Amino acid sequence: MNDSSVGPPLAGPPYMELFCAEIEGIGRHIRDTQITGICEAMKVAYECQASGGRIFSHVLVGHFAMFAASPGIPGQPSVLPQRADRNISADYSQMKPGDFLLTNGASLINPDKGTIPDVGPDEARARGAYTVGITCSYVRFYKTPVGALLPVKMSTSLEQVCDRVLDSGCTWSCGVISTPAIPEFKIISSSGLSQFLVYWACTAALCKQISTEGSDDGAGAAREYLDHALRSFERIREHEFEVIDRVAGAWADRILLFAEAADHPRLLVYGHPQAGTPYEGTRNMFVNEAYETAAGSMIMQPYDLYKTQLKANDIVLIGAISPDNSDEIQVAQYAKQIGAMVVAFGPFEGNGGASSLRDHVDVAINTHSHDGAGVLDIPGFDEPVCPISGLSGNLVLWLLTAQWTYHMVQRNQTPNYWQNYWEVGAIEYDSQAQASFLQRGY
Repeated sequence: MNDSSVGPPLAGPPYMELFCAEIEGIGRHIRDTQITGICEAMKVAYECQASGGRIFSHVLVGHFAMFAASPGIPGQPSVLPQRADRNISADYSQMKPGDFLLTNGASLINPDKGTIPDVGPDEARARGAYTVGITCSYVRFYKTPVGALLPVKMSTSLEQVCDRVLDSGCTWSCGVISTPAIPEFKIISSSGLSQFLVYWACTAALCKQISTEGSDDGAGAAREYLDHALRSFERIREHEFEVIDRVAGAWADRILLFAEAADHPRLLVYGHPQAGTPYEGTRNMFVNEAYETAAGSMIMQPYDLYKTQLKANDIVLIGAISPDNSDEIQVAQYAKQIGAMVVAFGPFEGNGGASSLRDHVDVAINTHSHDGAGVLDIPGFDEPVCPISGLSGNLVLWLLTAQWTYHMVQRNQTPNYWQNYWEVGAIEYDSQAQASFLQRGY
């Protein structure tokens, strides 16, 4: 094992501060520059549906994306209905002139990534559906440098196959933070957060248009949603940074303390199953975002893979969109019984109670997203629409990852990270990094 002594202080702010500033900047960018385009795109969707057409939504590219707007999430009105089984070919076969598609690119289940061309939104446009794209780090768009992605990804851009493109503000290569020992790429992804700020702002605008039969373009509703999200992010920065830093430091201490053990400590992520087709064994937005994600740490693994092998030096992280899910509470109770360190994040406003997840963990981090349901009251909809909980939880997940990495780097122990598979050179890089991870355990 390398020397784990504390190295010289890193120049610049802690990584959690850098990441939070990046995401807040993306949110302001969407609010200040994209609302007009969002409302115009949703007007097309509204008019398509009012004229007998169908609305399809394939905002599915990316680990977080697969479940972030899953059917059944409180506050999901499904006016932009996600294809939860990701069988987008079935939708393409039905599309016709007068239909509408919102997409962030192709989404096939486990394609042969090196040789099979994407089935993408050009299929919808060729069939006459009006196609709106959301920029995504996994799909070539205007920020992508020439030759940066594998040839199969460089052949067509999102702009070429869409009638309109909404700029999510994401980076072309997923990561946003530079760390000295990984000069090949940036770590800590902005992709999921940026895209779903756009998706839920679109949902807000379309709900308002439906509610007013098209007389209100929904700009106020979209702006209100984005303001809600930014306030949640600001509250996390103001009230949770101290505990995030403390947890991240404790993770670093524990992982390095037991690094020489025959069985390395694991950092296991759990969240209750959501509607949708499982992806490589996971079916939760937070678990999926943590596991083998571009610009993400290799140490994070799904809890369900190791629950029967759980040991006292493991760490369990539970991601919640409600404060009292029984599955998540049972996992916390079991992990505590084993002796593992248990941390949870979720909408933990108030004092909680016997049925609150926060009462069964070592540390609870509040995502300041209220009760996990929608945040906008729009006439004609039975419940408030457009939740914040998924976005604020995703932010906390990456803040913890970023700050844990910061603590590890300060100890001269930079963790291994995944490069975006689609980037040139990533396959070779990931193979070497994974070998290092298997040896060190982080």
